[in-house]
Amino acid sequence: MTKNKVEDDNLMEGFEDESPMEYDQNEELDFSSEEELLLEEADEEDILPSVLYKGMSRPKTEDDWRQLLMEASREGVPSYSYGDSYEEGALILHDTFGLGVVSKVISPRKVEVVFEDSRKLMAMNVTPPPEKARAS
Repeated sequence: MTKNKVEDDNLMEGFEDESPMEYDQNEELDFSSEEELLLEEADEEDILPSVLYKGMSRPKTEDDWRQLLMEASREGVPSYSYGDSYEEGALILHDTFGLGVVSKVISPRKVEVVFEDSRKLMAMNVTPPPEKARAS
């Protein structure tokens, strides 16, 4: 460690004087607070990529959404599925239209998505119909 000031010597002496931490093997450990921390860290909002950040105002025009889309990273962007749920600002990767951003949640089953070259109404939270048995 490089010495910056004379006080550093006094600080180091303070650490050297401390006795090592001891652990009694008969003492039970309490991990309840760690579980709460893990739950807080696993917020779905933090997991899904979004172009909107907390405290950021919603873009007003389609061009503003496109500008955010151009600045967004494709890393970790989920593929679009009409069975999934999306929030405003969420990034999606569509097989045909490419990278898009959810600009508006219209209803529980419909979102508006701005892509590089177009704007589309897309379904969400829709259960796919059961596959029908093919006739032989």
